Amino acid sequence: MTPATKNRSLISIIVFLLITNIAMLVFFLVTNNPAQKSSRSKDQNGMSDMLQKEVGFSKAQLDAYQSLRKNQLNTLHNLFDQLRKSKMDFYNLVYSLQVDDSSVNKAADAIAGRQKALDLHMFNHFKMVRDICTPGQLPKFDSTIQKVFVRMTGRTGREHPHN
Repeated sequence: MTPATKNRSLISIIVFLLITNIAMLVFFLVTNNPAQKSSRSKDQNGMSDMLQKEVGFSKAQLDAYQSLRKNQLNTLHNLFDQLRKSKMDFYNLVYSLQVDDSSVNKAADAIAGRQKALDLHMFNHFKMVRDICTPGQLPKFDSTIQKVFVRMTGRTGREHPHN
């Protein structure tokens, strides 16, 4: 093989690889990644599905749950935004040349207060959802909701002594 044909072959391979890389990039950027969308919609309807399938909620109970959920979403988003802002304010203190302990403690207390408000809101929400249950559904709800609590707290692998 002459050097000219070697160069032509290498250039052809490089052009081919460049075109396939561009095509793959366009494919991944243009398509809206249906796997992410389906998992996102599953998360949004996951609780309703769980209440219906595992606890046995009726249509009226699901409607009551959806109403509760709708009412809580704005408050929940605001609480998470406030918590996020408090954490950013706290960690931005790292950039201060001179920061006293009282400022750090005050910022940490703000985080704690917002976390407390968020947890109380979630507690009340789950309490209201539990109140929708019939007496016969309560044992199923109580055992099923433990999975939600595990996901919320981020525990991995360890069993809680109350299970």
